[in-house]
Amino acid sequence: MSHAEEVPSRVLGGDHRDLDRWFEEFQATPSQPPGRRRELFERFATDLRRHMEVEESLLFPVFREGDPSHQVVVERMLEEHRRIEGTLGRIQQRLNESSPATDDLDLELVNVLWAHNAREEQQVYPWFDLHLSVELAERMRRELRHAGDP
Repeated sequence: MSHAEEVPSRVLGGDHRDLDRWFEEFQATPSQPPGRRRELFERFATDLRRHMEVEESLLFPVFREGDPSHQVVVERMLEEHRRIEGTLGRIQQRLNESSPATDDLDLELVNVLWAHNAREEQQVYPWFDLHLSVELAERMRRELRHAGDP
């Protein structure tokens, strides 16, 4: 299957895996200089924010319109995005203060992300495989593509 033919659930799930790896890399560096930790976190946070923005601007509206019962799921996803954003901000603030200890916030973020990603991958992404237009799926792929990827 070519990159352009990948189903949305595989593309979005793959992005989840990439984000997981980048966050794990950040977590594995508690003794690194503060600048290096900030750099690792910023890469992760920037890409996570990009991922959430693509979902919110492109995908969730289509999912919501596809079935009125999806409104409840979308509202829950958006609330979780707000919680994730808040935790990202608190981690960033700590790193900006050169406080190396973020374990409590890391755990908070992992707990929200794990449940959120599982819900998306089980309830939302499979729907995209069946209902997302070819044009919107390609736009999603382009917007999720990481800087520097071909």
